[in-house]
Amino acid sequence: MALTSGVSNALTWPIRTLLRLTRDGLLFTLLALTCAVAAGRTDRLANIPLLICLILFSLLVAALILGGRCLRRLRLARRCPGRTFAGEPVTVTLTVANPALLPATGLLIVERLRSLTDMPRESTPPRESRRLLPSLTPVPAGDGETFATVVAGRDRERTQYLLLLRRRGVYRFRRTRLSTVFPFGFWRTQAEDALPGRVVVYPRLGEIDPALFAEVEQALARLRRVRPSREELEFRGLREYRHGDHPKWIHWRSSARHAQLMVKEFEQPQAKRVVILLDTNLQRVGAQRFPAFELAISFTATAARELLRRGCEVVSFMQPPGANTEALHTSRERRNLDALFELLAGLRPNNARTLTDARDHIPREMLRQAFILVVGLGSLRARVDLSWLRSMDNVVRVLDVRGEEFRRIFRRSEAGLPSRAELEEDLRPLLGGIEEGLEEPEEALAG
Repeated sequence: MALTSGVSNALTWPIRTLLRLTRDGLLFTLLALTCAVAAGRTDRLANIPLLICLILFSLLVAALILGGRCLRRLRLARRCPGRTFAGEPVTVTLTVANPALLPATGLLIVERLRSLTDMPRESTPPRESRRLLPSLTPVPAGDGETFATVVAGRDRERTQYLLLLRRRGVYRFRRTRLSTVFPFGFWRTQAEDALPGRVVVYPRLGEIDPALFAEVEQALARLRRVRPSREELEFRGLREYRHGDHPKWIHWRSSARHAQLMVKEFEQPQAKRVVILLDTNLQRVGAQRFPAFELAISFTATAARELLRRGCEVVSFMQPPGANTEALHTSRERRNLDALFELLAGLRPNNARTLTDARDHIPREMLRQAFILVVGLGSLRARVDLSWLRSMDNVVRVLDVRGEEFRRIFRRSEAGLPSRAELEEDLRPLLGGIEEGLEEPEEALAG
């Protein structure tokens, strides 16, 4: 097999080399051939056309050899942010090192990115990305290019380009391609260098009506005033009696033993907990299901960030394909908002489950003393039962992403967003089986 490959490369090398000729190189080659023809019409070996022909061909061969050696010795290094938001440009800095004595000029550097789901099976993704692979969205490859005019011998040059990724997802850099026409512009020489790296593109954020956060604050304040009826289950220990303690909290047996009043102390529930339940079911949502899903993800990310700024603990639940319900606790102390954004960056729809299926995966104590925010899509259209969320010591708010109320609450800048046709084309390969329910009238999604 290796011998066959070597013979094939040797036979096709002349053709591949000729295809690398630039326009100037082609004209130079024609000039050299013209001199060769003129030299062939005379019997004298020492003639001017032959001398010119040899000089021209030597320049062609020298350019071919020097161009290849120049690129083979170059070394690249990349520096760029590992995280960004969709639609925000990222500055990528490339450092080109030239250990050779000869300078390298006219370097065109092209880098391309693709989604991690498009990686060949034999490649191994970074360890921190493996848990995201089952839920990645297939996003189109991004690319960027830059130009280095001169990289002197035994020196290095720094160049930059802007990378704009419009869709959320986890991208990785493919092999970086360098090309040049150095030294004389006759041959286009190319080389590739493997520079591993990835960029996590967070969902696009938007603006939420402050009235929603005022509603959350009022509901949580009301829950703090009204203690749950089963607070005795949260007994933590005993302490000395303080002025204002309720008499029924006095533990008389311990008071007699310590010769002073002792009262029962209870574990205080989280006073500012907000639970966000994100629906990943898109059945019966209609023709605008893809933009609606992206809008729901953007709302979840924006709401989590704003609630954290207001001192709330945010617990997010979602159901990605091929996994159990994902739960992520986010608070100022935990400082894991990036983990939530990264999870949302790779989230895909899951039409096999509705919000009812999350019932067995959400602890009941997590729903106590909490404001529950349901971001609904297909589950609401299927009219699933959400009564299991409600109790006497929580508040449930259901938002239908396709509803007028949601469009009033949440606004998102649409500048630079992909069109609906582009979004459907990108998502369709991994979203089979959700074409049903499109008989509903299509509604325009503002925001």
